[in-house]
Amino acid sequence: MSWSHYLLQVNIYLVVFYAFYRLLLAKETYFVFNRIYLIGAGIFSLTIPFMQIEWFGKQAISQQIYVQVSQINDIITQPITAAPVQHGFNWGLLIAGIYLIGTFFFTVRFILQLYAVKKMLEGVKSGLAFSFWKQKVVAQNLPEVATVNHHEDIHIKQLHTFDVIFFEILGIITWFNPIIYLYKETVKSIHEYLADEAAAKFQGDKETYAILLLNQAFGVNTNKLTNGFFKKSMVKKRIFMLYKERSKKTAILKYGIFVPLFAAALLLSSATISKNEQILATAENIKLEDVKEVVAEVLELPSEKTVNISISPETKVKPPINKANTNDGTEGFYKFLGSNIKYPSTAAENNVQGNLIVSFTVTNKKLENIIVDPKLGYGADEEVSVNLAKYQGNALANGNYSMKVEYRLSGSPTKILNESIVAKTGYTALNTVTIIGYAKPDPENQIYSFISIENPPTYPGGMDKFYKFLSNNIKYPEEAKKLSIQGKVFVSFVVEKDGSLSDIKIDRKVGYGTDEEAVRVLKLSPKWNAGLKNGTAVRVKYNLPIAFTLNQKSVNQEAVQDNTVYSFVSMENPPQFPGGMTQFYKFLGDNIKYPEEAKKSAIQGKVFASFTIEKDGSLGDIKIDRKLGYGTDEEAIRVLKLSPKWIAGTQDGKPVRVKYNLPIGFVNNKG
Repeated sequence: MSWSHYLLQVNIYLVVFYAFYRLLLAKETYFVFNRIYLIGAGIFSLTIPFMQIEWFGKQAISQQIYVQVSQINDIITQPITAAPVQHGFNWGLLIAGIYLIGTFFFTVRFILQLYAVKKMLEGVKSGLAFSFWKQKVVAQNLPEVATVNHHEDIHIKQLHTFDVIFFEILGIITWFNPIIYLYKETVKSIHEYLADEAAAKFQGDKETYAILLLNQAFGVNTNKLTNGFFKKSMVKKRIFMLYKERSKKTAILKYGIFVPLFAAALLLSSATISKNEQILATAENIKLEDVKEVVAEVLELPSEKTVNISISPETKVKPPINKANTNDGTEGFYKFLGSNIKYPSTAAENNVQGNLIVSFTVTNKKLENIIVDPKLGYGADEEVSVNLAKYQGNALANGNYSMKVEYRLSGSPTKILNESIVAKTGYTALNTVTIIGYAKPDPENQIYSFISIENPPTYPGGMDKFYKFLSNNIKYPEEAKKLSIQGKVFVSFVVEKDGSLSDIKIDRKVGYGTDEEAVRVLKLSPKWNAGLKNGTAVRVKYNLPIAFTLNQKSVNQEAVQDNTVYSFVSMENPPQFPGGMTQFYKFLGDNIKYPEEAKKSAIQGKVFASFTIEKDGSLGDIKIDRKLGYGTDEEAIRVLKLSPKWIAGTQDGKPVRVKYNLPIGFVNNKG
């Protein structure tokens, strides 16, 4: 087995294993199993080419299976052709040279990254938080430093650096395969999900932890080999996974059933791939520009040169099929178009989209007299005619054919040129072919993410005012009320440059009229203060959960619910400290005395307390939900007992008991 043959097989298995992961496992929250799967995928990809199972094919019971594998092998190898023997320039040596140069470059890059990590560990900078192997750096000036410490401890205990180093080395070997970079990013994301899960439990409050990520993630750079706490590109995914509903136990069956079956299928296929003469010849003579294309064709995946293409059966007229073709009729013809036609760069850059009609004659397998009329221009006509001329298949019988080709740019509002054209009469009409490209983002109309904008949009008076606006205007749907339906409607909308709300959508429904009510109220919203980027107003997408909570009462329930303790966040009119929360925090700051025991031991952190604001405004049932120790817990309780009376919360116009959760920070600011 040659080195090029081995590399080809390794990259095939890497692509297949990752495709399986994206298809069935990526959305599951069994992060430990996902981590094991990805590491196993890398290891199996490296080792499967060496596995010998010839004895299996010799057993009588396996002959039928071997026949099927052989048929699969015929399909796999069909699109691959060995390059003709070159008597001039040695392309094989050129490819080998380029591969070795790339390997050398990424090896040097890896060594430099290791050196950079060493320098980072030696010279700690303010604001950094990362870990590498058993070492970590957590700047003491970071907020919630105890939580960040715990986060990095998880990286160390679970040996996350091993995964990073493993895929870095694998990436050096397979640097030309774009899939390996997806492996790297996916594994790092799983590391963060695992650490976030543990850190959020330690924090005691997912919302507080999510806000910590948002507030601290921007503008902090760490080495790619380290497990950094603050990584801007991962923040959105990390917060999403933090709140994502945990996968059901039945999802484990995906790991227990599909993975072994999938691995067995690969072992069977490897028995023929490793012996196939055509693949061996291709591996020996493959051109550099064909490396990625061959991998894509073997797995029947779209390559970099492939455009998104769809066949629209708009006409009932079907072309005659050549009886000599025993395969799939015209499917091979359309497959050829999908593998070769691409959206012309000139057309894409100019946001040109439209239709053209191409007609041609088939004579003894050859496509002749290729004419494009009407034309679209910008390279689209040449792209179709040139690639049709290359077709050498046997799918179409002799005759005259006409085909409509549509060029469409996803996300482009530009006019469709030649919109009303139809296929020529007197020709056999082929199915319409649609070629999809992607428009360049228009800076004027680009929509930014709320969490990535430097100055996000704000509601006049702040978000408290916005929530009050929602509370005052939302009417509980009668259908939902009758069925006692409660829950959160997750909506998204775009805050336009003038502050108005547009593109209001329901991302996750509750139903029973709640979704429509959420949209109705958002349409009533006053204009916001627009988001700014580089001092200029921009369009910003905003995601928002709107809670629908029933607080039902009846005459018989009145006495029972008289002492109900409500959640602070679900209140119609929540309790308030006299003068507002700013005055409450001032009261705490003026009265808390740093315990001597905590001071001597340099203890800092947060005590998480909870208490009930009674109907008369006094504080009762004061508890410590998460302790810090060294006298800090007792001090927090002592000061809360000194609190003046609050303005009681009200529900349906009546004062009620309300539970409040509060983190109290103890920070030793001595020099």
